[in-house]
Amino acid sequence: MPSSSSSTPPTRSRSAETRAVHAGEGRREVRPAAGAVIHQTAPFVFADSEELDRAFADGGRDGVYSRQGNPTVRAAEEKLAALEGAEDAVAFASGLGAIAGALSSLLASGDRLLASRDLYGGTHAWLAWLCRRHPEVTVETVPLAGLVARLRNRDAPAPRAVLAESPSNPLLACCDLAQLAAASHERGALLLVDNTFATPALQTPLALGADLVLHSATKYLGGHSDVLGGFAAGSAEVLAPVRQAMVLGGACLDPHAAFLLSRGMKTLLLRVERQSANASRLAAFLGGHPRVTAVRYPGADPVARRQMRAGGGMLAFEVAGGLAEATALVDRLELFRIIPSLGGVESGVSLPALTSHRSLSSEERAALGISDGLVRVSVGIEGYEDLEADLAQALSGAIA
Repeated sequence: MPSSSSSTPPTRSRSAETRAVHAGEGRREVRPAAGAVIHQTAPFVFADSEELDRAFADGGRDGVYSRQGNPTVRAAEEKLAALEGAEDAVAFASGLGAIAGALSSLLASGDRLLASRDLYGGTHAWLAWLCRRHPEVTVETVPLAGLVARLRNRDAPAPRAVLAESPSNPLLACCDLAQLAAASHERGALLLVDNTFATPALQTPLALGADLVLHSATKYLGGHSDVLGGFAAGSAEVLAPVRQAMVLGGACLDPHAAFLLSRGMKTLLLRVERQSANASRLAAFLGGHPRVTAVRYPGADPVARRQMRAGGGMLAFEVAGGLAEATALVDRLELFRIIPSLGGVESGVSLPALTSHRSLSSEERAALGISDGLVRVSVGIEGYEDLEADLAQALSGAIA
């Protein structure tokens, strides 16, 4: 049986100050834990200088200093890589950290990024910042549906990388990822896919030809609205500069956050199955409601149905009357929470005009197809009847 006694020398003869620092913290032989172990430390301790030298020579991923690597973070990276069918993954402190880390490491002076216009508002804001501060990198945006045609236009300059979301935030637009990957590779470009909305429970872009998958792990991967994190997943070759960008830029994931993400990913498939079932029924209900002018749900999209295993837990709908009507509706909800995020076990709503896309003008949002009357819905795991009843009473009391 493993011993639980400390391997450090007795401290009884040492000063109170020394005992306060060192007592009880020696190396211990312990039984394996049923759950993930949190290595809540910045630096690690080494037996001798030779061991320290070997650790630094190996890059420190398994534990030198937690900015470079931490066993708890590494476990989360390995879990996400396994779910996405990736060779490796790199964890970041947030989803935008993953996007910024990936793009800044893969793009160099003179490169062109071809980006979908159907992107998360925070991604748009970062790309706008990139254009202002680094004009030597060209960012070209086209509608999601036009990416393949743009790539096949041989008269247009070839990009270094292509960035897309499918389904997109907040309009839930989808594109044929296999076709987009093939068109990207024909032009010598890498394809980066933000898979936050679909999650690997429903869609694995690497299997469809993508080179890198990005996640805001804050959303479905964590699943409980209590942690920030991000991931980039792909081949070790593509990820090598991405990991370097994370280490040098300091956008590392905290060990406790990594623990929460690993725990969340254990139930990802179960949660998403229930959320998808609820969302599919709510989309049908909203589609037949006289106060709703449009419903967007991947489960009704032929492209999504080919490459996703279910429609997912996100939907969006529009009401006539613009922001005033949408605000009145949202404020009447009782069960759905007003949450500027998504993917939790609790159902929530947000108004893109006031949250994810508020940095854009009303005209810019309209150009993207985002009306001021658009309501984005993150469907949770509650009982379906309760969710429908709450939406029904809110719609009945909205502005006439």
